Amino acid sequence: MHLCVSGAAFGRLVGEGLATLFPDGFNIDGHIYHIVPGAYAVIGAAALTAGVTHTISTGVIMMELTGQINYALPILISVILANMVSQSLQPSIYDTVIRIKKLPYLPMLSWDHRE
Repeated sequence: MHLCVSGAAFGRLVGEGLATLFPDGFNIDGHIYHIVPGAYAVIGAAALTAGVTHTISTGVIMMELTGQINYALPILISVILANMVSQSLQPSIYDTVIRIKKLPYLPMLSWDHRE
């Protein structure tokens, strides 16, 4: 829950900053796209939660929570990017807790089938 709130706060901050910089929105090919800070909050919550937990299902959960199909693509892109970056930098929060508590777990299996 704290991850969603922190991510939503940062996303909202970014959305409000962009809305301040571009009060009329973006004009792309004659279409004006207004900036919705609430959408940035949802995307930030999904991205931070996905980055810490290393799960893609966070995007699906956020899409179901909002009920807005037009947010599906930005949510999924942010979740996938956050997951890719975080996997290259650190283990997930669940793996970290397992290692700290020294709990038994299955080791990583190699994809090498030569034995």
